Amino acid sequence: MTWNAAAQARLDARLPIGVRWLIWAESRDRTTGADAPIGLWTGDDHETINVDGQTRLYYGAQGEVTIPAIGYGSGTDIASEDIVFPISPEAEVLVRGRNLRFAPIDVHCALYDPDTNARLDIRRMFRGTIDGAPITTPPINGVASLSLRLVSGARSGTITTKAKKSDQSQQARSGDRFRRYGDLGTVANAPWGARA
Repeated sequence: MTWNAAAQARLDARLPIGVRWLIWAESRDRTTGADAPIGLWTGDDHETINVDGQTRLYYGAQGEVTIPAIGYGSGTDIASEDIVFPISPEAEVLVRGRNLRFAPIDVHCALYDPDTNARLDIRRMFRGTIDGAPITTPPINGVASLSLRLVSGARSGTITTKAKKSDQSQQARSGDRFRRYGDLGTVANAPWGARA
């Protein structure tokens, strides 16, 4: 991975550099089902940032986000990462207030000049989908956290037809109930054409 000339020159000179992580989730509203994307980042305040040609609002004060070392490789293996957030109003809206099932997610890394606070460059480090959002309930006097379990795009090759076309997704099309008994196909023991 290469950075732009300004960021690479600072890295080559081994000068101090600031790193900020940006997380963008293409989530949906739980009640209406409408698209409701939300962005969180490890900056101090909310900021509108141009990322991949799109202007996005990222909510700040997510400073204690734990992002694991992201590994890269070729092949069809499904990469999995867990991002852990501290409890904040925006993180709670994301995890508790939005539908995250198979929601697309991007993780970007932004490099900053710590002297001028100028952004040097920004690069996408991970693109995939959300596979879960476990909430850790701590013991007494413990620290609560929210997390997102991310999987790479290779996961889309493992989604079964039933998962792609559920009764719920069909009902979104003018109340279509064609697949209402689809989940019974794995438990029915009468052969095709016989009376049950």
